[in-house]
Amino acid sequence: MSSTRQRGFSLLELMVTVGVLAILAGFAYPSLRDFMRRNRAIAESNSIMADLQYARGQAAATRSYVSVCPRANTTDNTCDTSGTYDKGWVVYSASTAGVAYAATVAGATDALQRQAPDMSTSTSMRASTAGVLTFNSRGELLSGADVTFITCAKQASSDALGINTSRIPGILLNVSTSGRISSGQLAAGAACQ
Repeated sequence: MSSTRQRGFSLLELMVTVGVLAILAGFAYPSLRDFMRRNRAIAESNSIMADLQYARGQAAATRSYVSVCPRANTTDNTCDTSGTYDKGWVVYSASTAGVAYAATVAGATDALQRQAPDMSTSTSMRASTAGVLTFNSRGELLSGADVTFITCAKQASSDALGINTSRIPGILLNVSTSGRISSGQLAAGAACQ
């Protein structure tokens, strides 16, 4: 019988490889974390933008009032008047402009059309106007002024590793009184909450 030589890796070679991988992962982790936080903020901003466009379109299509308001809590769909959208929001048709949706008040003409889930653990969203936003049958926003939404990934000044996380930009969403919706990044140094 002929003997063949066994080939493989030595323990030292495996330990060097694992060490190099650990160093590379240490450099990649902060960038990956920031990427994921930034994408969460973009996804939530896109979600509210889609629901605002939906509300505007439904108001024009049905020739009625369609409103959007932040949820007061995560257990029901009552409206909050603070302008904080962290717990999600609801889209509903209403018989009167500016009336907050509440399950106990909702009549045959006040119908819940959409609701967004709670995002308070990962994202912060604030509107410049508190309360109910209503679109009329022409697709116009009846707030009297443009409404601005600021969406940011929730973050502390530094994470557990001591790495500054304030470099993640927020998303700025503007809804004009004509109903037009535009989106962009917050300027450098702009405050996120």
